[in-house]
Parts: sequence; C-alpha cells; structure tokens
Amino acid sequence: MPGMIRRSLSLLLLVVVSLVAPLAHAARRRAVTPSAHEVIRLGALFSLTGDGSSLGAASEAALELAVRDINRELDVLRLPYHVVSDVEDTQLTATIGRTKIEALYARGARLVIGPQSSSEAAMVLPYANEHGIVVISQGSTASSLAIPGDVLFRLAPNDRLEGAAQAALLHADGIDTLVPMWRADAGNGGLHDSTKRSFEAIGGTVRAGVSYAPATTDFTALVTALGADVRAAKNANPSAHVAVYLASFEEAADIFRLAALDADLAAIRWYGADGVAQSRALVDDAAAAAFGVKTAFTAPNVGLDEAARDVWQPVSDQIRERIGFTPDAYALSVYDAAWVAILSAVEVENDETFLRDAFSRNVQRYWGLTGPTILDAAGDRKTGSFDFWTLQNAATTDWMRTAQYSGGRISR
Repeated sequence: MPGMIRRSLSLLLLVVVSLVAPLAHAARRRAVTPSAHEVIRLGALFSLTGDGSSLGAASEAALELAVRDINRELDVLRLPYHVVSDVEDTQLTATIGRTKIEALYARGARLVIGPQSSSEAAMVLPYANEHGIVVISQGSTASSLAIPGDVLFRLAPNDRLEGAAQAALLHADGIDTLVPMWRADAGNGGLHDSTKRSFEAIGGTVRAGVSYAPATTDFTALVTALGADVRAAKNANPSAHVAVYLASFEEAADIFRLAALDADLAAIRWYGADGVAQSRALVDDAAAAAFGVKTAFTAPNVGLDEAARDVWQPVSDQIRERIGFTPDAYALSVYDAAWVAILSAVEVENDETFLRDAFSRNVQRYWGLTGPTILDAAGDRKTGSFDFWTLQNAATTDWMRTAQYSGGRISR
C-alpha cells in the first residue's frame, strides 16, 4: 500500500478510535486475543462474465488488494476486526444482480461494492433500501438514480458530467452531426440523453439514431439502420462532419464487426461512452480492433490525477500483474470504496443501523487513489475530469490517451 495513503488512513482510523470510546476500549481489551476478531463481510456485485467482464475482472482484483491492505492496517492498529470479501457474478444482468444481493445479505453482507451498471443498480436498490444495505457502485452513471437519501452511493460522476465532456470533445474535433446508437438501459440511455442535450446546447445536431434492447445478440438489422441514418445525414447536408456515438458495453465488438462491412460507417469517426472505454473485448478481437483503429474510436473514462501518480500507480501495477491489463479509474475506485466502507464499519462498531450515516460522513473526507471522493446531495461523485482513450495501432493495437477534459475544456 502506498506510504502516503497508509499514513493518512492510519491517522483517520486512530481518530475514529479516539472518538468512539467503546470501540477503543474493545480494541484494548481484545488486542491480546486475535481469535476474537469480528468479521466484516464486504460484498461485491461484479460482472465477471458477460459484456462488462473487463471492468469486472479489474474490480475483483482491486477489491482483493484492498482487503489485503485493510487487514494489514487493522492488525497494525490492533483493532478487533477482520475483513472478508464475498464476490458474486451478476453477468451484467439486472435480474441476476437482484438475486445475488439477496444472497449476499443472507450471508451477512451489509456493505456491497457494485453493481457496475445502472440497470443493475436500479434493480437492487429497492431491496437494498428495504434491508439497509449500503451499495457503492463504481460504474453506475444514470442521472435517473440520483436520489437523495437512499442507500446507493456512486463513485463515478453521473451522466450529466460525462455528457458535457463528450460534447466538448466532439466540438473540439470539428464534429457537427451525431448519429447515436445506444443500449436501451438506464445507464447507456442516460448517457445518450445527456450527450444529446449537451451537444445540441453548443450547436450540434443529433439524429434519431438506433437503440437496442440489452438482450440483443444479432445486430445485423440495427447496424444496417445505423448506416442508413448516416447516409441520410450526409444527403441532408453534404458538408456536415458526421460521427457515430455508441453508448454500449462490450457488445460493441459485435457491432464493430458488422459495421466494418458498411463503407459509410467505416469512413467516419466513432465515439463511445464509458462502458467500453479501455475494453479488452475490443482489443482482443482482431476484426473489432481493426475497425476501432480505422475509425479512431474514442471513449471517456474518469481521469486520474497525474500529480498523484505515485499514489495510484503502485496499486494499478499490482492489479495489472493479476489480470494482464491496466485497470481504469472505475476499477481503482473499488479500492477506495472498500477503504471508506470499512473505515465506516469500524467507526460504528460494525452496527448496521449506523452504516449508511457513517459512510456518508467518511466518503466526504476521504482522499484515495482516485482523488477526493466528495459526493453531491444525491450521493454521486460531485466533480470529475475525464480522460479520452483512442484505439490506435503502434506495435500492437491498444488504447492510448489522446485528450483530457477538465474545468469545461479539452486539452491534448
């Protein structure tokens, strides 16, 4: 664990212990009996398989490292707790997510990291609210879930912030007409709506485009319709600078293979949303990767502070060693989520009655791998910069950071 984070968290935990007298007393009383450690079960809902498996694999690795480091810190501070992680695979499917959070609750998890998507978050939220489970999503962005007072907290900026960043990049790239294609779920639908609203506000034109159901497996007719809309845009204004905006998960690889067969779709720029940024599914599929390189496919991710590289890079490197690729900021936020969750549990002696309020307090004062985790009134990350990643072919095809968005401006 990076030294700076360890020292700061040690201080935070010591402050918590000094403020909570019963806990401090228990720590002193039970320090000589390690076997008396109380288990804090930290649940997780990740897409280990399915269209979100890149983020799922990175999230699982980040959680493993966090639990390792947290337990080391608890031992150093001689606190009577031990953390265990309990990961369930949702397959990026909302109904499965609902079943899995019930299973986690039955096994004693009252703090759950994930799920990754907004459709899953919307499905698990009623159960979580009813049972007092604190849910901390690293990837949900739908502004429709920005609900003050519920138990859902999101360490990703919501779609309004990403839509503004996306519109700024499109404008900077000279795009004036956008043809969207989007997965009709809460998260990607919200990203489509926010990008459309922001792009039109700065003078851009957004066509009707094409949406598809999350269960879609055959994209042939949809890609044909997308190509027809692109041609209609060009015919309506031959001088227009037309691009495709794709809000999806890793089914984008299937879409790319079909789009490569349409000369008009292959001749223009493509942009994506955060659900596919730095996706290994696009890199590892030769045909999809070739199309992404040809169209300079570019998608945003939450930005990491370069000035704090010495803080997040060591953990990023350890995750890469485990999974074979570099994790993004959404995965690194799982590490932060775990620390805030356990800090909160320790503060209230793991009393589930007070977990939500404790998390609300601690997340506002925490500074981790992804920077300050300050949330707004609805429990969403309040501020955020974005890095834009483009598929490029150097020695091999991979994602390269090509632009940044911060303070309302694009820099390269």
